[in-house]
Amino acid sequence: MINIKNLYFGYRKQPVFKDFNFEIEEGETVLITGINGTGKTTLLRLMAGVLFPQKGTVAYSPKLGDNPRAKIGFISDQVNLYTNMTLSSAIDYHSSVYNIPRGDFDMELIEKTKLNLDKRIRELSAGQKLIFHLSLLLSAKPEILLIDEVIHSIDAYLRELFLNRLLELIEERGITLVLVNLNFHDIEKIPQRVVLLKDGRIAVDESIESLKRKVKKVISTEEIAGIPVLYSRQFSDAGEYYIYPFEDRFRENIKGHVTDLNLTDIIKAFIGGEYV
Repeated sequence: MINIKNLYFGYRKQPVFKDFNFEIEEGETVLITGINGTGKTTLLRLMAGVLFPQKGTVAYSPKLGDNPRAKIGFISDQVNLYTNMTLSSAIDYHSSVYNIPRGDFDMELIEKTKLNLDKRIRELSAGQKLIFHLSLLLSAKPEILLIDEVIHSIDAYLRELFLNRLLELIEERGITLVLVNLNFHDIEKIPQRVVLLKDGRIAVDESIESLKRKVKKVISTEEIAGIPVLYSRQFSDAGEYYIYPFEDRFRENIKGHVTDLNLTDIIKAFIGGEYV
């Protein structure tokens, strides 16, 4: 669906990506994460066509037609909308640009959140703006949806509505979804694949199922040796060790308790050890 080859991109002669290669298949749900300054937002903007490669290519599936950007929905880390318009006027304008009959506009989230169509966009809360932005995007029936780190900034009710709508899109339409996020608890059920960036390169690229098999926590009163430790913390009575990649044969030599981890704890372990 998206194929990035030999990409070079930088700011003020400082490279973010050099000879970067990355591919996303149709229908995949991908989480891009990593420590700050690794190029997560830049990569998303390159995929959205907001930024352009200085070298290399960002190519899209022929399924998206001659104008692939029309099939890409992008919610950036700064939601920018027609702030002086009323919601009704913005819907009319958006519908005219994308040739959407007003009766086909996706009003589901707007109705669930009881947004007043006569209200100006600048009067909405951050969460309401995000819900409205998603409604605009979904009405154009995108094949790819790119969402930067905005979900954590809205209240729990709107966040749940937003994420449930994403799950419906994945199930009903098989949409290709790429998320940039550093708050993993809320999105645990969404991504199939996790990509960690570091220094403009891909340091980890695995399915969630694989990571849950291969990253384990061990609590032991004895120091762990001869096993790949991703990250560790010492307490007065024991040590906490995060092992990657974990193998079942390690259990024979571990004097301690081996624990499975959720997505949040797995990513925290990688970031805590900065992907050692």
